[in-house]
Amino acid sequence: MNKLMAGLCLVAAGMAAMPAMAQSKDPARARLEAEIAAADARLFGGLNARDIGPMKEGFSPRLEFYHDRSGVTGYADNIAIFEKNFKAPNRVRREAMPETVEIFPAGPDHAMHIGQHRFCNKPSATAAEECAVYRFAMVWERDGGQWKLLRVLSYDH
Repeated sequence: MNKLMAGLCLVAAGMAAMPAMAQSKDPARARLEAEIAAADARLFGGLNARDIGPMKEGFSPRLEFYHDRSGVTGYADNIAIFEKNFKAPNRVRREAMPETVEIFPAGPDHAMHIGQHRFCNKPSATAAEECAVYRFAMVWERDGGQWKLLRVLSYDH
């Protein structure tokens, strides 16, 4: 029985390794993932630095942002919200969680970006920072060679 179990374990281990080998990415897929990760980092770098510039450039003018608590907003709404928040004393920062992210092509000029991220809020200089993890699904659109955020589902708040 021990030989049978050992053999089954070896077969199972070999089979478990097969999907990882089969999932090796082609260069186009790896390039897409790197491009979306870079666009995401630029956009949220603006949030973390309280700099509206990268957000104005990184949001599509046709942005639709769906939030499970506050509803639907567009480009102008989001720019106004972030400009107001950047003037407030509280500090919000976003941490990417790359281990949770999946990126899929959606035709030649779109990509789906799904995962989780951590948002931390420090209400004042003396207050403790509070962090929470939320889920997102985003659609990016290549516009003039630059990836812009077109649709956002922000949920599980």
